[in-house]
Amino acid sequence: MGLHGSSVCTALTVQDRGGVRRISSTPLATLRAALAVVRRQAPPAAIKLGMLGSDAVATEVAGLCEALDVPVVWDPVLGAAAGSRALLRAQPHTLLRLARASHVITPNRVEAAELLGLDPWQLEGPPPPAWLRAVRQRWLRHGRTQAVVLKGGHAQGGSSIDWVCTRERLVALAVPRLADGAGGRVHGTGCVHASALAGALVQRGDLLQAAVEAQSRTHAAIAGAWIAADGRAMANPAAAPDSSDLPQLHDELAQTEAFAPLLRAPAWYPVLPDADWVARALRAGAHTVQLRAKGLPEAELRAQVRAAVEAARAHGAQLLVNDHWRLALDSGAFGVHLGQDDLPRPADLARLRQAGLRLGVSAHNPAEIARAHSLRPSYIALGPVWPTSGKLLAHPPLGLARLRRWVGRCKPLYPVVGIGGISLQRAAAALDCGLDGVAVIGAVLDAADPEQALRQGQDIAQAGLRWRGLAAAEPAG
Repeated sequence: MGLHGSSVCTALTVQDRGGVRRISSTPLATLRAALAVVRRQAPPAAIKLGMLGSDAVATEVAGLCEALDVPVVWDPVLGAAAGSRALLRAQPHTLLRLARASHVITPNRVEAAELLGLDPWQLEGPPPPAWLRAVRQRWLRHGRTQAVVLKGGHAQGGSSIDWVCTRERLVALAVPRLADGAGGRVHGTGCVHASALAGALVQRGDLLQAAVEAQSRTHAAIAGAWIAADGRAMANPAAAPDSSDLPQLHDELAQTEAFAPLLRAPAWYPVLPDADWVARALRAGAHTVQLRAKGLPEAELRAQVRAAVEAARAHGAQLLVNDHWRLALDSGAFGVHLGQDDLPRPADLARLRQAGLRLGVSAHNPAEIARAHSLRPSYIALGPVWPTSGKLLAHPPLGLARLRRWVGRCKPLYPVVGIGGISLQRAAAALDCGLDGVAVIGAVLDAADPEQALRQGQDIAQAGLRWRGLAAAEPAG
C-alpha cells in the first residue's frame, strides 16, 4: 500500500502447526521505552493493535492510543487460530478502555461473542438483534469508536460477509467463501485485515472505503496463501486483488443476476448532449455512444431519446442513455448509464435487467466500486482520471497509477471505462492502464473538427485494444 510500518513487540510466542505453546509478555520497562521511541521519532499516522498478551501491556497500549489523535484499529486477538491458549488476559475495564480508545474494532465472530458475552452467531445472514444492540450499546455509544466490523471468516455459507456496523447503519460486504488452506484455517488473516484497514484510513480517510480495501486484500491474501514447510497455510499480504476479491456492498443483503454484457468494447466512447450529436458521431464511425441530455422539458427529452435510439439502431451501434432509465426502457435503448446517486430501486433495476438493457455504473472510490459490483453491471466507469470542468470535479482525480490499480480490481469480471479529462493526447496513456474504453466529452464537443476528432479517437482506441489482444468489434464481457 506504499506505507511504512513500525512495530512495537508486545510479546514473544512459541508456536507451531498445533498452536501457540508459550507466551512471554514484553517487560513493561522495555515496552514503555519502545512506545516512547515511536512517539518521538516515528509518530504514527494510524495505529493497529494486534496481540497484546497481558493486562499490563494492554493498559500501556491503551494509554498510547488515548494520547494520540490518529485512527486506531483494534483487532482483538483473544486466542490463536490453532490451539486454545489465550493471547489476551485482560480485565473487563481494560478491554472497555481499549474499545473506547479505538476508532474501528475488527473482531471475528468468536471474539465478538466472547467480548460481548453472547451466544455464537455463525449464520450468513445479518447479525441477530441482540448482537446489534450489544455492539451499539457497549462499543459505539461511548468513546471514539466509529464502527465495528464483524468479520465473516468464522461463519457458515457460500459467502464470507463482513458486517460494518455504525451508530446509524449496517452494511454488508460479501465475497465468495474460500476453502481453508492445506493446513487448516489460513493463519494471519486478521492481521492482514486490520493492517490494511488502518492503512486505508490513512490514505483515504473514509471508513467504508477502508473496510472494502481491507476485505479485498484479505480475500486475495487467502487465495494466494503461502504453504509453509509444515503444511500450514499463511496469508500472503502481497497478493494483488482482482475482481474475484471484490466485495459486493449491500445496505441490506440481496442477490441479483448479472446484466447482459456489452456486444463490443466501448473504445472511443463519446458522451453527447442531444440526438443530432449522436447521429453525427455515428456517421463518423462511432459504435458506442452515450446520450446525456440535461435540462429539457419532458416531451422534448422523450423525443431526443427516441431519435437517438433510432439512429443507433440504423447504425448497429450501442447507445446508452444517461440517467433517464424510464425513457430508455420505454424507447428500447441498448442500455443506461447511471451514477451512484441515480440508481433506482431494486425492483426497477430488475425491470431493466429483464428487458435486456445493459447497465453502466460510475464509481469514484473503492466503496462505490463494491456497490457497483453488487449490481453486476455490464461495465464500470472509473473517474475522473484527470481534472475536469464537469461535475466529476467533486471527486479527486485518480491519476494513472491509481487508475491502473482500480482497473485491476474490476478485471477480469467487468469491462472498465475511464472518464474525466481524457483528450486525444491522453487517451493512449489511459487505455494502457487496462481500460476497455475512454468516455470523452470535451475532446469531441470542443474540437475544431469533431468528425476528425471522432475518427482519430477511434483509431487510437482501436490500436490500444489491439495491442492487448482485444478488438472493439468483439464482446467485451
